[in-house]
Amino acid sequence: MKRQLIGKILASIGLATTLASQATAQEAASTSRRGVLNPDISVNALMLYTNSNRGNDYRSEEVNGFSIQEAELQFTADVDPYTKLNAIFSAHQEERDLSAATPERTSGWAFEAEELYVDTLSIPSLTLRAGKFKTAFGKHNQLHTHAFPFIDAPLIQSELLGHHGMTDVGLSASALLPVGWFSEFTLQAVSGRMEEVDYFNSRSPNDNVFVARFVNLLDLSESITAELGVSDAFGKNEEENAAYAGKTNLYGADLTFKWRPTVGGRSAALSWTTEYINRNIDTSQATEKGEGFASWVQYQFAQRWWAQARGEYLQIKDDVQAQFHRKYTALVGFVPTEFSAARLQYSMLEDGSDKPEHKVYLQLNFTIGAHPAHLY
Repeated sequence: MKRQLIGKILASIGLATTLASQATAQEAASTSRRGVLNPDISVNALMLYTNSNRGNDYRSEEVNGFSIQEAELQFTADVDPYTKLNAIFSAHQEERDLSAATPERTSGWAFEAEELYVDTLSIPSLTLRAGKFKTAFGKHNQLHTHAFPFIDAPLIQSELLGHHGMTDVGLSASALLPVGWFSEFTLQAVSGRMEEVDYFNSRSPNDNVFVARFVNLLDLSESITAELGVSDAFGKNEEENAAYAGKTNLYGADLTFKWRPTVGGRSAALSWTTEYINRNIDTSQATEKGEGFASWVQYQFAQRWWAQARGEYLQIKDDVQAQFHRKYTALVGFVPTEFSAARLQYSMLEDGSDKPEHKVYLQLNFTIGAHPAHLY
């Protein structure tokens, strides 16, 4: 009797072990299949209407009227327990050739890999990244178009870093420091051959651009947080057939305060961000220095409504002349859910022209699929 009972117990244990092994194998296979066949997918569409006192002919850089600002397609999945792949593609209208005798009324479409990189998952307090990515210089530079606080980028972003920002191919390492708050140091090496960027220009493909960022996030109270970041980027800027080895240096600092009450936080919030960027270009023929700041406030006064304001200043000096820009922007946004928004924006730009530019934007923002979290 005892032998039979023992036999049944051993048989039950064997059956349980077999089932557990099968479940583990199925889970591993499912995990593997999830990375291969079922990535998180999202699509974002930005529809835009603009009207400006300077956009009334087809020689204008930005023509008045309706357009698709950008469409973005994103795939994200764990490759295995050690790495995660992010692939972000964007479709947007190409810039028209304004120097042509008869500029085309419309431009063609470009479809490109905006970001395509792999992150490590299993190294404690350290994330390694390889591929094409938005570099860690500054705060606004790391944002995608649909996540911009305003419909357009600040002047320090578009004029000092380029319309596409500092996005490049290379390697990145981000380390969490062992302190009692969020503190991260990032060091990156990228190729320097960025799209529409001419302030890094080395004759040798072996010369890289180096980017560093140090950011700290502190809880000032239960409802108030503060983030302070400093950034640096440097690389060669050599002219062809010139013996002089020029250099470009960029420095940046940003400070963000956010308030969201612990009670009633769904319908009230306030954030204030200020970012400063300094760019120095040194060549054999000239020295150029550009610097400026953008400061903006975002106030949520109801569950679905936001009011925002931004002030900007930019100056670019070389050995011959100096340019000064000032811009003031106001925005009201209706955000029914995190997947859709309608925003109306007005801006006035003073850039030394006879008359300032007055521009009105209306943007519709829609997202479907998995919605990745935005940066702080």
